[in-house]
Amino acid sequence: MNKKLRADLILLTLTAFWGISFPLMRNVLEHMPALAYLSIRFLIAAVLISLIFFKKHKMINKREVGGGMVIGLLLFAGMALQVFGLYSTSASNSAFITSMNVAFVPLVLGLFYKQKTQKLTIAGIVLATIGLFLISGIVKFQFNPGDFLTLLCAIAFAFQIVFISKFSIRCDTISLSIVQLWTAAIFTTFVWLVFDRSRIIFNLEIIIVLAVTAVLGTAVAFTAQILVQKDTNPSHAALIFTMEPMFALLFTMLIPDPSGNFEKLSLITGIGCLLIIMGTLVSEYKTIFRRRRPEPR
Repeated sequence: MNKKLRADLILLTLTAFWGISFPLMRNVLEHMPALAYLSIRFLIAAVLISLIFFKKHKMINKREVGGGMVIGLLLFAGMALQVFGLYSTSASNSAFITSMNVAFVPLVLGLFYKQKTQKLTIAGIVLATIGLFLISGIVKFQFNPGDFLTLLCAIAFAFQIVFISKFSIRCDTISLSIVQLWTAAIFTTFVWLVFDRSRIIFNLEIIIVLAVTAVLGTAVAFTAQILVQKDTNPSHAALIFTMEPMFALLFTMLIPDPSGNFEKLSLITGIGCLLIIMGTLVSEYKTIFRRRRPEPR
């Protein structure tokens, strides 16, 4: 298995972690403020990664601090906009609009780095974008404030994906992850303590959701993303992340909301999902079916 395919499979696994986070976050936000949830989630993840890679702290240089702070601020912005958007949009819709970063990543690469995107990747992006529009409420003209906030979240994540690829080439990836998580944790905690001091009443559901989203969806996922994304290109990574809403939809069909309701798969949603899968497969064609060059004698 070549490096690119292995990186893509790992990114797909991380996408599943993020997919299950949507219905879990939706349910927790019924019991605690969004900023409080994000603050505790990032603090748990930052402490965990710091403890695991404790020896790395002494080797962090200025370049890694600068790069980690940039992607950490973008992570903070993206997650904050996403959770606030969840107050007025569905979990699956939030996942679909977040995945629109697939359309913004090539724009960022073209405008800021003059970097062209491969034709098969562009074709995959077009198919996935059409699928996302079919699944989201945009095509039904049901775009609400929560959807708009989530769209801004998608733009923030597009910049984060691009900058991760750029910084991970020149910096130690674990050091970047440590700085990124602590930056996001500090900013969310500061904003929470300044603007919202609502009381939190912990219960078993909140503790479980915080553990799952902090460990798998944050510490493991965002660290692994930095580790493997250097082996693929940003547009390709963003295209893989379009599978996130499909995982979110799957889990919202299995995990009920606070009222006990499950989301259902409609015909138009099914067509949209199919287009997303087709887009991902089109972009992966060369990676999966690339002919291996004969080894020199």
